[in-house]
Amino acid sequence: MAKKINDLIHSDGTDFIETIDTGPTYYLEEDISIDEKYIKNKALVRMDMNIVQFPIFSKNTKRKKNEITTYFFNKNRDTYITVKPSSGELIPGEGEERVFIALMKLMKEKGMTQEFIVTAKEIKDAVKTHSNNYISEIKRALLRLSETSYNFKNTMYSNEMNAILKEEVSTPILTFKSKKLDLSSNESIKNTIKDGRIREVYIIRISDHFYKNIVKRGYLVYDSDILLDINSSVSRTLYMLIEKIRFEELYVRESVFALIKKIPLKYEKKTLSTTIKTLEKAFNELKQKHLIKDFKFIKTSTWLESDVEIYFDEAHNILKQERFDEDNKELKNIYNNLAISFTEKNIEEAEPVIIATNEMIFEILEKMPSKAKTLKSMPKIIKEAIENYGYEKVKAVAIYMSNQKKVTSPKAY
Repeated sequence: MAKKINDLIHSDGTDFIETIDTGPTYYLEEDISIDEKYIKNKALVRMDMNIVQFPIFSKNTKRKKNEITTYFFNKNRDTYITVKPSSGELIPGEGEERVFIALMKLMKEKGMTQEFIVTAKEIKDAVKTHSNNYISEIKRALLRLSETSYNFKNTMYSNEMNAILKEEVSTPILTFKSKKLDLSSNESIKNTIKDGRIREVYIIRISDHFYKNIVKRGYLVYDSDILLDINSSVSRTLYMLIEKIRFEELYVRESVFALIKKIPLKYEKKTLSTTIKTLEKAFNELKQKHLIKDFKFIKTSTWLESDVEIYFDEAHNILKQERFDEDNKELKNIYNNLAISFTEKNIEEAEPVIIATNEMIFEILEKMPSKAKTLKSMPKIIKEAIENYGYEKVKAVAIYMSNQKKVTSPKAY
């Protein structure tokens, strides 16, 4: 084991750098690739463009200091995310996830700028914590978020490029600086703080890759208050996953094994019964909070071969659409006064960006007549049509086509 070195001198008179033992480094690898036969929607996992699909926040309650975790998304092990904590630290978990969601809420309140100023009290109120030690807990979470390195290989979705980046991307989620307020402090900083008793602020800057995706957004909008009201990190991830999977459907049947891998939870024979109980508990929390209508496990043989049926009602779709519409309206007002540095065009002049997801393309293709389904170019045509005209219009055309007696040229529609 390394020893603490202090006041040692080289023969040429130069000082050694002081080193502090932080303990051994551990390497944890998790294979979260999913066999194709367990995926109900085969295009879902590998074409994901939402941070909810990434294991950014660990569900491992027994994670160790200096534990570098790699999540593999395929059998070839060339599609992965490696999470590396700073020396002597843990990778981000439940506490950091809640703080990050709170920061997303505060960022929007402060005008969606990439860099913004917050106080520990603002984060505390957003997280809704009653801890008396909240300042040190929030600072520790911010340090973990800023000092943890995420290495993406064939997994980082770039909204700017409208594709998964093939090159490796290494980045933290954000950077964080703490600044004491005194008489010499910058007036612009002091003017952002309403409470004159505040003596310390945090300057948060969302990293480029994440910020560009957040500003451009995907097609799903989450309510931060709902997310923070969910008690369990597993329940929260499960909620975000099934909201993405179902799109607008009121019924979803998904492989239990696939959900375990996507969250991800441990899948080992000796702990499988505990993992199933954890998953069932998460579903029950979502049901109690009326985020799903009901669920039912369908076990015909082993859990490996089992499914879970998830039910929603029309009210869930209405609320989901309201969230999307409200977010669009709020962001439009924000963007009218916001100059985004990474774009050549002012955001107020830009048209709303519509992203055609694989779920959308699949749903529309399924509604088309059989002749259209046989055309190899049809998925690309659907994608371009959605991004030009919107999902609802293209879906309406697909339904219209399927109702026609004879469709000679599907592409013309």
